[in-house]
Amino acid sequence: MQIASVQSRADRKRWIEYPYQKYRSHPTWVPPLLIQEWADTDPQKNPFFDHSDIELFLALENGAVVGRIAAIVDQSFNQYRNEKTVLFACLEAATIEVFKALLERVEAWGKQRGMDTIKGPSKIAQNDMHGFLVDNYDDPPALMMNYNVPEYIAWSEAAGYSKYEDTFAWKMTVEQGLPERVGRIAERVKKNLKVTLRPLNFKKLNEEVVHLRAIYNSAWRSNVGFVPWTEAEIDHLKKQLGQVADQQISFMAEIEGKPVAFSLVLPDLNQALPGTGGKLLPFGVFKLQFFKYTRMRLIALGILDEYHGRGLDALLYAETWWRGKSKYSSGEFGWTLESNDGINNGMKALGAIPYKRYRIFQKKL
Repeated sequence: MQIASVQSRADRKRWIEYPYQKYRSHPTWVPPLLIQEWADTDPQKNPFFDHSDIELFLALENGAVVGRIAAIVDQSFNQYRNEKTVLFACLEAATIEVFKALLERVEAWGKQRGMDTIKGPSKIAQNDMHGFLVDNYDDPPALMMNYNVPEYIAWSEAAGYSKYEDTFAWKMTVEQGLPERVGRIAERVKKNLKVTLRPLNFKKLNEEVVHLRAIYNSAWRSNVGFVPWTEAEIDHLKKQLGQVADQQISFMAEIEGKPVAFSLVLPDLNQALPGTGGKLLPFGVFKLQFFKYTRMRLIALGILDEYHGRGLDALLYAETWWRGKSKYSSGEFGWTLESNDGINNGMKALGAIPYKRYRIFQKKL
């Protein structure tokens, strides 16, 4: 077996396409869009490369790809957190031997750069570090969520890794209904704080993303993997939001004209992707455009720090529910950190079920 650094476009093609080969006959895995996978690994298109050292590796046996991994040192994250952490990302392997060999390669790569800890799995963006799936392998992953075979948990432990943090994905269905108590609290908060709820203005995204950035950087700063968004990343987000956000359900909350919170919802495009092989052409683009989505994903909900504890979370949850139930039959909320009691208790109060758990691993080098 050989662990080789990705050097050419042909290498990168093999690196990107390995999961599509590994999971080709898997009944639950959903192929991500290939065009997005290419963009994520392109330094010219992904602003995460501006502040990160990234190298991709392939595991080869007799010339055939049997695994892949990415090694990442995010300079912004390490500076912000005062850490010396190398991330492993996008890990896929055919056997435990390949799995261990790929991790060992990233560990050595990190030590060469003065790192003392390794964490993962991540995607090729620090804020996407949500871990290996631990349970519920029967439900297909929602948009932008991870999927992996069950063996990866035991293989990580066998490689000397231990739990750093777990994250949850929460599920609700329209049949459950919104608890009356939550609805009453939401209406009272809206009245007492004089909250105005308005749709996100996708015609003026340049202005909106400034507010989204301020709220995000305030609300998420204590989360695992958080790094403040850069201007380039905000511009990147703006382009993505215009393409995939559900403009009817996503909204901003204002108090006396000041944006203080937001809820951002995406239709679960993963419902339309099985059978496409991740390709938009010749028919994938039409399937994505005309598919009748029944599941949404609440990808982000944020409140400015100074407005925490005033019931705005109940208002945002309830309003997202009221707006979404006319269009979708179910929704996924997440991910949330296991250690974030406030958000998790809010999810439970809604009647949401933590139907999937993900695990972020770490190891001292």
